[in-house]
Amino acid sequence: MLVRAIKRGLTILYNPKKEFDNLSKRTFEEVVVDYVVLLILVAIVSGIGSMVYSVVRAIYLDISLDIGIQYLRMLNYSLGRLTSLIFFYLFAGTFLLFFLSMALRVFLRKIKYTPLLKIMLYSLTPMLLFGWILPNPIPWGIWGIFLFVMGVKTYKFERVKKDSIKRRE
Repeated sequence: MLVRAIKRGLTILYNPKKEFDNLSKRTFEEVVVDYVVLLILVAIVSGIGSMVYSVVRAIYLDISLDIGIQYLRMLNYSLGRLTSLIFFYLFAGTFLLFFLSMALRVFLRKIKYTPLLKIMLYSLTPMLLFGWILPNPIPWGIWGIFLFVMGVKTYKFERVKKDSIKRRE
């Protein structure tokens, strides 16, 4: 499931027009599963990366500058930072996404809410795959905005009958 979500994410980045054309064929649940898997992966990787950076930096300072470092306190601080970073990613990836979708819903009235969320989840792929690498996530955010605009323009909206079980709104 993890490898499939990463491959899907890379495919979205490699050929976004084709993926946004195929987005109407995927169910909302499939898109959410891929997004949540990537979100959890990014949260864990960024937390571990932060901890490894702190430990390596402490060892470097201990060796090169002959600074007395209390490693147990440093590990306690690093574990706290790891935990807070993981929870921040999970919070930002769920609640802030929800509030942003509600704000965008005001401006994009012609798009129903679930297709709008599907487009948003697809457009956050650059941030999920590469956002933890650089200290400045602005380039990935700009790429995500570009994908969102492309998704809104190319998404094929299907007509659903009012009495259909596929009608969610």
